[in-house]
Amino acid sequence: MAAIASSNEQQQQQKCNAETFCSAVKIINLKVPSTYLLDQTSKTPDPLILDCEYEVDENEKGFVLKWLLDNQPVYQWIPSKNPFPFQSFKNRVDTSYVVSQEHMHKHRAMAIIKPLANFTGEYMCTVQTYSGIDRKSVKLKIIVRESKFDLSYYLNGDGYITVDCHARDISPLPKLQIRINDELFTTDNLKSVRGENGLYNASISGRIRKDQLESPATIECLLSIPETNYNKRRSTTYYVITSGL
Repeated sequence: MAAIASSNEQQQQQKCNAETFCSAVKIINLKVPSTYLLDQTSKTPDPLILDCEYEVDENEKGFVLKWLLDNQPVYQWIPSKNPFPFQSFKNRVDTSYVVSQEHMHKHRAMAIIKPLANFTGEYMCTVQTYSGIDRKSVKLKIIVRESKFDLSYYLNGDGYITVDCHARDISPLPKLQIRINDELFTTDNLKSVRGENGLYNASISGRIRKDQLESPATIECLLSIPETNYNKRRSTTYYVITSGL
């Protein structure tokens, strides 16, 4: 089935090049979130729905819809057949999901259940018939919520205070910053380790002289995922402890 569809697509690509407009089928909208937050603590996470809205004549022959991730096919649907997830998405797609009761649109959406961190990438929807083809793509980033996010400080015997910030089991690799009284605190470079599960443990640390800190001082750690709106914050307050007379 996949080989036949690929052969048909190659033929349509030759017919529908940059100099030829094919109106038999046309994608009008991709409904794909830019990010999807995967909560490791949830036993029944919400499915990730990728929808491809298109216009096609009911009389068109040879209709095939495909979803691809980074140019590799992951899902295919032909109206006369059941949806077919490819090996990389096997057991990860709800093939019973119906987005429309219209015959030519029923299973156009791919409902991903329990997405994995490596499902991040560029998703492309292609729709084709014997007389036309169209495709559109969009990028999606899977964010795996950290299992732990800690901020701490401790006094050293040399008159310095060490501030540590840690994030565990998160993906993709986050950015960490420490601020003291809203001013960026100079720290060592981010240290990170990627586990066998593909998730990161990341940390930063810095030292400051005790006599350079006002009391009280607000210490914060800011966590963010680049190119997304995912942000977290942890804070604590430093007080100078004076002994009584």
